[in-house]
Amino acid sequence: MVQPSTPDDNSFQIELNSFSQAQSAAAHAVRYVANSEFNQAVLFFRDGSYLQFEHKGRESRWVKASAERTQADRACLSMSHFRLNALHLQLYFEDGSDVEFTL
Repeated sequence: MVQPSTPDDNSFQIELNSFSQAQSAAAHAVRYVANSEFNQAVLFFRDGSYLQFEHKGRESRWVKASAERTQADRACLSMSHFRLNALHLQLYFEDGSDVEFTL
């Protein structure tokens, strides 16, 4: 753990901000469920919010958060894209990080 050496030293804050967007999403996620066709899924977060995913071909591919200003909303806004299939749900973030969820 990094301890600030002076009251003006922000090294501890910098360390906290060094978590990737994927690490943050993984730390707050509590459950992942998908339908039997693996074209719809839901990822639940500690605060009760969730992300809904759908990938039914090129014409229907989306993700949306259950509510604004939640852990799900923060994850959704920072995602660049996702992959949903029988192997996993993989989220890719704007900072270049990614995280995988499996059943």
